[in-house]
Amino acid sequence: MDELTPGQEEALAATVGAIQRIAMALLQLPKEERAAQYPLVRRSFETALKECGIEGAIADAWLNSTMIGIESLVTEIEAGGGAAGGQA
Repeated sequence: MDELTPGQEEALAATVGAIQRIAMALLQLPKEERAAQYPLVRRSFETALKECGIEGAIADAWLNSTMIGIESLVTEIEAGGGAAGGQA
């Protein structure tokens, strides 16, 4: 794998941080209300990307992977018993 440029490293760190913050915020909601928030989060990201002039396949790929990351982290925390999920 090629090494990341400083700009790419910064963008990756920002994305990981956003995924973690959003997942933690979603976990503060009752479990039955979480799924309804994912489309709102995605639309918020879409708007921000468009405002930055990022559209098309690159934006779609970033959105898809970011949303998968958020949903996966929430699911992982729930499965581990966090936020009233799973059986720790």
